[in-house]
Amino acid sequence: MKLAIVALSAAALSATAGLAGAQETVKIGALMIDSGPLAAFYQYSTAGLETAVAEINEAGGINGRPVEVVSMTYSGAPEAALQTATRLVKNDKVAAITGMIPTAVALAIAGRATALDTIIIDPLSAAGTRCNQNYFRVKASTAMLGASYKAFLAQHPMESWDIIAGDTTSGHDNADSFAKDVQELGGEVRKQLFTPVPNSDFGTYITQLNQEPAKGLLAIIYGADGVTFAKQQQQFGLLDKYEMVLGNNFAIPAVLPAMGEAAIGVIQNVSYIPQVEGDGARKFSDAFSKIAGHEPDDVAFDMYTSMIALAQAMNKAGTEDASEVSKALEGLVIDSPVGPLEMRAEDHQLTRPYIFAEVVAGAPDSGKAVDYEIRTIIPAKDYMPPPSAECQM
Repeated sequence: MKLAIVALSAAALSATAGLAGAQETVKIGALMIDSGPLAAFYQYSTAGLETAVAEINEAGGINGRPVEVVSMTYSGAPEAALQTATRLVKNDKVAAITGMIPTAVALAIAGRATALDTIIIDPLSAAGTRCNQNYFRVKASTAMLGASYKAFLAQHPMESWDIIAGDTTSGHDNADSFAKDVQELGGEVRKQLFTPVPNSDFGTYITQLNQEPAKGLLAIIYGADGVTFAKQQQQFGLLDKYEMVLGNNFAIPAVLPAMGEAAIGVIQNVSYIPQVEGDGARKFSDAFSKIAGHEPDDVAFDMYTSMIALAQAMNKAGTEDASEVSKALEGLVIDSPVGPLEMRAEDHQLTRPYIFAEVVAGAPDSGKAVDYEIRTIIPAKDYMPPPSAECQM
């Protein structure tokens, strides 16, 4: 199914109309998933793209032409992603591709970026090292996630941990990285459990965790599965038995309302929440809310940032030619709602701060059952790991 995403604000529509009168649009392809465990991210992802389109077009578009997102849904399988990406490039003539690109898809599609002669900018996948002249990653890598957790753990030492994770590449990579960091800091990992994806019954795993729980628990369970786990553990008071519960893409904003009070006490690592202070953060939150009818989350932020990065790079290059845009993206300092973010030239990885926020009961006048309170923000300079030696462009 194909869907052209159009900016909704009156100002954006007016700006787009003025630009479109002279020239055709610059098309950006978006790979989107609207079913399965990742469907929880679809609405936030779509609204994040729309927010970026509105801002870009209000500022004059890309090289004086309005930007249009050509969105196509696919199953989430690597083969389907490759077929859809090829159609977007060959048939729709998109200048670049972004969207919902989970790890398995990214591992398959990154190597095809040069052959497709297009830029692929990835706002969703974290696991794996993959380097291609035309592939760039906005989402924090697994190494970055691990390094940020290690920095947090150094500030909040805990002698023992349990880990529960989805049985995926990302789940294993994140669990292994966390376990290694715990051991290097003098702690131990007692249980490391991996659950099927998707999964509707976590009873067996909750029972195992309930047996002599460690001091801390790391939950690496995504989307709808995360909601299911949170609700089912609440019946047994599992999270209350730990002194600290950390979430890795677990109690994220996209699913927090569905988790409700079952997630209270979880400390979640996020790249963006509306509680971030600053004019840029407020502007982004307000613009997103006008389109979506609710506040943005980190998924929306990453999708928005991927589009802003593409627009800034194409305007810097003065063209949509993939080779020139790739050069422009390398070392580009992107204006983002959380401040300047640099696209590292050596491995095409966006450097960024990380926020650790605790899930708390919502304020009485907020209309929210639960919300976040920021516990700490770790700047990129304080945790960012060096580029992988495996990355050779």
